Amino acid sequence: MPNTTVRAAAEGMPDINRRRLLNLTGAGLALAATSATLGKASAEPTDAALSEHPDAELFRLDQEMEAAHARMNQQAKVCKRIDRKCDKLFPPNPPKWEEPDMPEDVRLAFQAMTVKDMGTINRPAIYAAWSNEVKEQEAAHEALRVAHRAKVDEIQLKFGVGAAEDAFDASVSALYAVGRRILATPANTLEGLLIKLRVADNLDLQHAVENDALVSIAADIRRWTGEA
Repeated sequence: MPNTTVRAAAEGMPDINRRRLLNLTGAGLALAATSATLGKASAEPTDAALSEHPDAELFRLDQEMEAAHARMNQQAKVCKRIDRKCDKLFPPNPPKWEEPDMPEDVRLAFQAMTVKDMGTINRPAIYAAWSNEVKEQEAAHEALRVAHRAKVDEIQLKFGVGAAEDAFDASVSALYAVGRRILATPANTLEGLLIKLRVADNLDLQHAVENDALVSIAADIRRWTGEA
């Protein structure tokens, strides 16, 4: 997320003193501390000063993250273009098969059957005939479904759906790999902390069961305040 957006979101937040920081824990500590102080964050350093910046490695990884994100978006566009082409050629889906209702005369014959009659040649002829017809209908529907799936697979193979999806999956994995490297790199300034916040935003980590981004940010703030 752009720094200006983060700073705008932080306007109006209360001041946070050292005691309050030390009383906060986990994700709450990270969010409260960064929201209150984000307005004081300076702009990202120029290329000339980058190598001397305390968070030079995080800035380098941030650039790598942007490149990985761009590659992922490009692969997503490729997949969407292929999907649109395939959708135009896909045959209609076969209707959903449902077992037909049992006719009244068949139902009466079925109700008259004993447990011993089930699955034997003693089944009433009218019920046996209806049961066999239902099985044939189900088999015919399954053949339609298999043929439809085969045609879909043929079209997708022709346009390289599998290869495109593999490339997209690889780009997503690469993006998250850079994100993990960013989270594993300690931040020494608010600029570095902003980079970690962008990771949380870009990778949607706030919805993760274990929020690695906020855990990492909280650890940095504890270290800054001498709690760690």
